Amino acid sequence: MSSIANIGHGIKAFNTFLRTFFWGTLLLVAAGIASLIGSGCTDQQKVEQKGSIIKAGTVEISRADFARELEVKQANYPYDIKDRPGEYNAMVMDLVSDLSDEAVLLAAAAAKGIDVCAKELDLAVADFKKDYPEDSFDQMLLERAISYPVWKKRLKKDMVIRKLIMQDLMASQEINPGDMIAFYDRLAGQTGAQDNNNSKMMDEKDLVFRLRMEKSQDVFGEWLQGLQDSYPVHIDKLALSSFLMNPEKQ
Repeated sequence: MSSIANIGHGIKAFNTFLRTFFWGTLLLVAAGIASLIGSGCTDQQKVEQKGSIIKAGTVEISRADFARELEVKQANYPYDIKDRPGEYNAMVMDLVSDLSDEAVLLAAAAAKGIDVCAKELDLAVADFKKDYPEDSFDQMLLERAISYPVWKKRLKKDMVIRKLIMQDLMASQEINPGDMIAFYDRLAGQTGAQDNNNSKMMDEKDLVFRLRMEKSQDVFGEWLQGLQDSYPVHIDKLALSSFLMNPEKQ
């Protein structure tokens, strides 16, 4: 099966990955995944766990991992969603799309030798923890039954994707003086008098970064499509069917 992720999904993925610049959703995602560890058997855990359901390049998403991600996604939907097979299946396919995008990005990062070393990861962890005084971070993980290794693994994955976007997409955006002037004027026009004074003090590097980010968002779908062509997604149709509901049998 070819990649289900298209340019529309790519833009959604870009917005999601941009949020990892600020670690805004990282803890919530990890909390959902980690809450599954040690839980009782679920419908999806009864599915054969061996083999991969999604593969792109050297990146594989196992059936077990897909089942866990589906549990996390389902928690954000009404508890009775299984009573509406059409909506449930749409939710499953939306997850396939999201994980396909992630697999492509991670495959591209691996092929380009982009990784996060232990020191970088430790610094990011320390930066995240600084907002939690004393032992409140560990206490928060404990209260939510979050496995620290799982949380840290998700953090590293998000950092790899962020680094790929910065090095392969953002860095390739050409910035000329005309772009800078137009961007600065537009930015100044969107702020009040006080904010305008602050914008005048903004470092040129900050302006360039923000402009590169804006340009990157405009072309993200096209960029992702190129990666999908280079690292096509392969989906095990039989494995996927085991996660879908058949409306005719309801």
